[in-house]
Amino acid sequence: MSERRSELKAVAAGEDMASTKTPDRDLMVMTAQMMDGLAQVNSRLISLAQTSWRHTQTAAEELRQCQSPRDIMDVQMKVARLAVDDYMDEARKLGELVAKMSSDAMSYLRLPK
Repeated sequence: MSERRSELKAVAAGEDMASTKTPDRDLMVMTAQMMDGLAQVNSRLISLAQTSWRHTQTAAEELRQCQSPRDIMDVQMKVARLAVDDYMDEARKLGELVAKMSSDAMSYLRLPK
């Protein structure tokens, strides 16, 4: 009961409850961080799709202006290189983001000493 009273006093005094260590508080903070991380992953995936779409539209414009099979191959190779570079770069960034999310979550799941 005194722990709950301390939490209520902290709220009344305007103190940050995130500093209060309770299992419920840890779960709420961990969930909020996980939701933020998933929103970032979603945003990055949407950005990747939009970038891919823009490259495809640009390639379509360039293909219409091609005069020879060599020009067509050059445009297709350029698009393929851009796609691979974008996917590899985004995969690296997503991997870093997911690794950070995992380590943040694990910090809340550690057993008390």
